[in-house]
Amino acid sequence: MGHPGGGRTVISPRVLSSFHVINVTFPSEAAIKRIFGTLINTKLVDFDEEIKPVGELITAATYELYQHVCAELLPTPDKPHYVFNLRDISRVFEGVLQMTSDFYDSKEGVVRLWVHEMSRVFSDRLINDADRETFKGLLNNELERKFNVGWDRLFRDQGGHCPPFGDFMREMAGDKKAPYEEMSDPVALKKYMEDKLEDYNMEPGNSAMDLVLFRDAIEHVCRLRRVITMPRGHSMLVGVGGSGRQSLGKLTAYATEYELFQVEISRQYRKAEFHEDLRKLYDLVGVQGKPTVFLFNDTQVVEKSFL
Repeated sequence: MGHPGGGRTVISPRVLSSFHVINVTFPSEAAIKRIFGTLINTKLVDFDEEIKPVGELITAATYELYQHVCAELLPTPDKPHYVFNLRDISRVFEGVLQMTSDFYDSKEGVVRLWVHEMSRVFSDRLINDADRETFKGLLNNELERKFNVGWDRLFRDQGGHCPPFGDFMREMAGDKKAPYEEMSDPVALKKYMEDKLEDYNMEPGNSAMDLVLFRDAIEHVCRLRRVITMPRGHSMLVGVGGSGRQSLGKLTAYATEYELFQVEISRQYRKAEFHEDLRKLYDLVGVQGKPTVFLFNDTQVVEKSFL
């Protein structure tokens, strides 16, 4: 339960009197830096000496940028989801900790990865260009203060655009896991996505999808793949009807080699049928152990209790 504001209302004392209320305070700055600093510094033990000091800088920059975002991008009735907490800091480090010493041999490469993860966790939740520019300005200030490099200079080879990161472009021998790395070749990335789309359309039982894979669509697939491959990954896709949310979700699940689970709505579909579908989903994931994407759209919310 958060504090009133941003669309949240005050809970009456009469209701609160029936509960045992515990106030959990936010950890101190020193505690947060110690927790996440320990995690990233332990990860950097096997990296080059040039990269090791970056751990402390990333920890400090992440916390300070989080504080600035909480102060500048406040929740309002039309932006009730602008609520940031410790989970967001954790997700940033969860992404950064995917780097490996074999493929990150420079300070600049690690900083570019950090910028990407900050953008995915914070910027992807913003609803308009003005807020995204505000976040980019805050991030640029941290880059200049902590790393002595601005956004444009850091991504000068990409025309000032932060490229997507992923672990699916490189073929690895045996059971080795592909590295989580920058995908700076847009031509090769587009070719990969088009091949996956063609394979999906040729798969028996799949309805063919006629998609135009322009840059934004490709980057949306990369974002979705990053989310669903992380533990407890979930995402809400917002857009007008026909904008490709469901199609890109299906393509992402196929490209990631995950099972796709969807409910089938009928006239008699109510809570009992929904619970039965959830049992099937839990069996697929928990008993059979198959990585699965549960794709659930707004037209399938027949009753509010589904949520």
